[in-house]
Amino acid sequence: MTTSPGAKTVVRPLNNKAQQSKRQPNLNSRRFSLRSVLLWILLLLSAGLFLALAALPVGRFASAAISAGVVAAAFVLGRFAQRFWHARTLTVLLLAFVTFRYFFWRLTGTLPPVDDLVNFIPGVTLFAAEALSFVLFLTSLFVIIDPLAREPSEPTGDPAFWPSVDVYIPSYNEEPELLETTLAAAVCIDYPRDKLHVYLLDDGGTDQKLAHSNPEQAASALARRETLTALCERLQVTYMTRPRNEHAKAGNINHAFHKTSGDLLLILDADHVPTVGILKATVGFFQQDPGLFLVQTPHFFVNPDPVEYNLGTFERMPSENEMFYYSIQPGLDRWNGSFFCGSAAILRRAALEEVGGFSGDTVTEDCETALELHSRGWRSVYLPRPLIAGLQPETFDSFIAQRSRWTQGMIQLFLLKNPLFKRGLTFSQRLCYLSTMLYWFFWFWRPIFLLSPLCYALFGLEIYRINLPDFGCFVIPHVFAAAFLSQFLHGRMRWPLFSELYEYLQSFHVSRAALATLIRPRDPVFKVTAKGQSVEEDGFSPLATPFIVTTLLLAAGLAACAWRYSIFPEHRAAIVPVAVWCSLSLLLALGGLAVVYERKRVRRQERFTVDRPAVLKFEDGTSIDLTVADVSAGGVGLIVDPKWRELLSRPDQTPVLTIAATETEAATTTGVRFFRIEMRNGELAVGAGFAPRDRQDIVEMARFVFGNSVGWDIFLDRKRVAAPTFFGGLLFFATRVVPRLGHVLLALPGALRRILTFQAP
Repeated sequence: MTTSPGAKTVVRPLNNKAQQSKRQPNLNSRRFSLRSVLLWILLLLSAGLFLALAALPVGRFASAAISAGVVAAAFVLGRFAQRFWHARTLTVLLLAFVTFRYFFWRLTGTLPPVDDLVNFIPGVTLFAAEALSFVLFLTSLFVIIDPLAREPSEPTGDPAFWPSVDVYIPSYNEEPELLETTLAAAVCIDYPRDKLHVYLLDDGGTDQKLAHSNPEQAASALARRETLTALCERLQVTYMTRPRNEHAKAGNINHAFHKTSGDLLLILDADHVPTVGILKATVGFFQQDPGLFLVQTPHFFVNPDPVEYNLGTFERMPSENEMFYYSIQPGLDRWNGSFFCGSAAILRRAALEEVGGFSGDTVTEDCETALELHSRGWRSVYLPRPLIAGLQPETFDSFIAQRSRWTQGMIQLFLLKNPLFKRGLTFSQRLCYLSTMLYWFFWFWRPIFLLSPLCYALFGLEIYRINLPDFGCFVIPHVFAAAFLSQFLHGRMRWPLFSELYEYLQSFHVSRAALATLIRPRDPVFKVTAKGQSVEEDGFSPLATPFIVTTLLLAAGLAACAWRYSIFPEHRAAIVPVAVWCSLSLLLALGGLAVVYERKRVRRQERFTVDRPAVLKFEDGTSIDLTVADVSAGGVGLIVDPKWRELLSRPDQTPVLTIAATETEAATTTGVRFFRIEMRNGELAVGAGFAPRDRQDIVEMARFVFGNSVGWDIFLDRKRVAAPTFFGGLLFFATRVVPRLGHVLLALPGALRRILTFQAP
């Protein structure tokens, strides 16, 4: 184990007494004044009146008229939401009113009778799923009713008195090349050199692994430790490991936490590459608020997840995580409920010392740690600026493994440290954490919503008593109001039906992990998400079987609805709603089928488009002016005058590329090697890989590729195209799913044969 020169020095701490005194008013804020009591009484009376109006029994057509009028009023009022905060609140309440009316009608007029158990049991199960999702709907409205929009906060005063920062980069089995990029970028962070210490926390080379009983595994661990130690020495950062692999990531970080002394900690996943300005944008918050324990920033990803890649949506639509990082987290921030997401975050050491370091009772140590500190009166901040670039899982099975861990962790928290009973939290924080945890029960309600129409279509069960007039008076207004509300609150961050598709794709497989956690909440163990995996050829994922079966069942259900419609004309008023429901479910299932039919991944690293002049200098002194067209972590794409083709084609060359400076970025110099030369549109397109000559080249390469997040903001903004409010889901399926179905249907017979004969894909 090596240590950095400054790791053991005593750093001047931030004023602890000031922290305690400034946190005290927050801890005592639960004492109600007469004014706050009166306000709560007014709110409760208003809520009671709201619920009474929503439950008011009126005729079908009057109900339809009320719902249509409310939606129309909300649509008009929503136009003023950007200028008037109350207009936003009233719009949300009006649309919620329609959903409340639907739910009361659902409770009082659609459940099967208790004495008809064959219909009552599945009917109540469906209603329970709706009720749980309805509670999530209410808590979510509270969370995002008034999101905060913060700006960066730079540190102030004499840099000699700025807080010191330890950068922790925990690692387990990542490749040295990936770690090199992250470490090099961390070294580039713009902060006083004597105040910044970078640590690679390697859990893949622990003493326990070196002493493994299997000689091959022990040798592999030793080779890893030696390779990473050399890498850290080359980049002048600290390599740190520990005796045993205990308590997973939380244990790894806690081991370093007790051996270092920085005032603040910057936590980065091994594949999360920071910008140079990540500390300049965040440290000021800690100077302004001594009671602040966390500044969380978004996770920005440079590669598509399996859904985005297989449907081709990565550069055309907002990603799944954008709603969380740019809508929900700012909403949580309003109520001091923004929580630690495991990476891209800065935390205060003094706060962590109060709870003994990072919590490790669950596999989501990040949210658990935030919950503990919020309950002690500490505050958090969320800054909606992408300041790191990370990698997402690239195969469907690694994607499911990641989401299974998140599901397990949130269920563990819900069972072991339920926010409703956690002492010290404010009422708002309880609702914020409850909303976050309830979402991870989607594996329960999503399959029920999807498959419920089959009860009537295939078996004639009446678990949802409805006819065509009721469908038009209650269900359709509710669907329209929900679609408009989602579009109104999340805007360009989420297309309709995208959330439902993600939940459906996860539900079958994460449900097994979720049920195991419900039975034994202390059993789950932390499993590292595999990154950098590849799909070698087109074909169905090994996890595709439940999606194929579901699609076939829903197709059979829709055919059965058509048969019932023709045979039983007296039941058509009930068959039509079921057929519509079944059609929507089938549409979602086809989208899932298009995702689990995975496309071959050709690119190993994602490219970003740039347009920068550069100079290529050869060993004989020849210089070439050219343009850098795109860049990735591994190299650059160059546009060169065709007259230089012969020179570029000479073997065994390592010329030096110097990329010109801009107003915001310094010039970058690094060695390169050519691996592809071809004519394209009358110009010479050259693919070049980085061939750094020394540490300086590595650092400059990382700074050029990942140092400035301005391009990331532009990329995100370009993707944020708002979908049509009511037909965005259909547009998504028409443009992204339908073109994929031809390949899927051709491969389906082979997949069915494997399923029926129990063969592995």
